[in-house]
Amino acid sequence: MRSLVVVAFCFITATGKYSRGYKRNAVSRIGMRTIEIAQEEIDQVLSDGVVVDWSVNATTAIKDQGSCGSCWAFSTIEGVESSLFLQSGVLPESLSTEELVDCDKVDAGCNGGDIPTACRYLERKNVDTDADYPDKSSKSGRTQSCSWDSGEYVAAVTSYSFAIPECSQGDCSNQDEYALAAALKKYGPLSICVNSGEDQTGDWAKYTSGIASGNCKAKAHLIDHCVQLVGVDTTASEPFWKVRNSWGSSWGEDGFIRLPFGQDNYCCVACEAVIIEATYTSTADMEKQTQKAPVITFSST
Repeated sequence: MRSLVVVAFCFITATGKYSRGYKRNAVSRIGMRTIEIAQEEIDQVLSDGVVVDWSVNATTAIKDQGSCGSCWAFSTIEGVESSLFLQSGVLPESLSTEELVDCDKVDAGCNGGDIPTACRYLERKNVDTDADYPDKSSKSGRTQSCSWDSGEYVAAVTSYSFAIPECSQGDCSNQDEYALAAALKKYGPLSICVNSGEDQTGDWAKYTSGIASGNCKAKAHLIDHCVQLVGVDTTASEPFWKVRNSWGSSWGEDGFIRLPFGQDNYCCVACEAVIIEATYTSTADMEKQTQKAPVITFSST
């Protein structure tokens, strides 16, 4: 019988300041489908280019995972929040990352986790707001005891799929970034897991602004961090991806990083991208949300 090996990666950078937390769960991917992007949609990106920035009104405020290796929970919850906006036009108040960290026992809390397993938990258990179940692990660096009340929740994951086929082993430099751009345009923000460049010259811990540079290889075994893909501009003089991180708003460009587009899948940006679909559990839950958001718009050239 073949064994399935789950590999955990270091959660703290060499500087001791920034946490990661990706811990791949091979079992969670069994039977997980991949969305098919129509070739004409990919061709349109190739011929006309695309400019999309979902961070304008389809995302909540930048979060900070602090010293907890919980990037997987933040990326998942951010995907749920954005999906709720796209479904309803109502951007929710921040949802609880702590619930996932504490209560999802398939994942390992501050010791790491994975997006598909987190989504599976949220299909069964749903999610509360951050106000009701606030973040504590980011400061303590430790997983807390689960204290979720099953009667208190506002949203649930209804489905999750890969946006393009994942690259789970070896060299991933040939991943289709144009197909990923088409998926981002069509489906909205994507929850992705990447190589954040730790111990490489392209280490995200050293990033301040501009389009990232330095060595950040597209190798599956180097994937160590989960974030949210929110934008792309293939028409710029230097085409780029826009990525939302969970290291606070003082990091990078107000909490975001731009990665080069079309450069051999830089930092494995197209290695593992998940479309999360979620719904409010009731009309009352939707109406309780106080942040009313406008209809999303984007330009494509």
